[in-house]
Amino acid sequence: MLETEAAAGRHTARAKDLATALGLDPVPAKIEGVRSRAKRLAERGWITRHQSGEFSILTA
Repeated sequence: MLETEAAAGRHTARAKDLATALGLDPVPAKIEGVRSRAKRLAERGWITRHQSGEFSILTA
């Protein structure tokens, strides 16, 4: 999903957008779960987490 967003010119996505793209209901419990997973991916170096709370693909 992040690669698709970057190709469309939108380089970052919020957890709510990620949850919706994954087919989850945009309710707080689901959004927090996605945010937690995205933070974990960022800690492991798979994606980038920005101070604004948005996530993006890694840039070289």
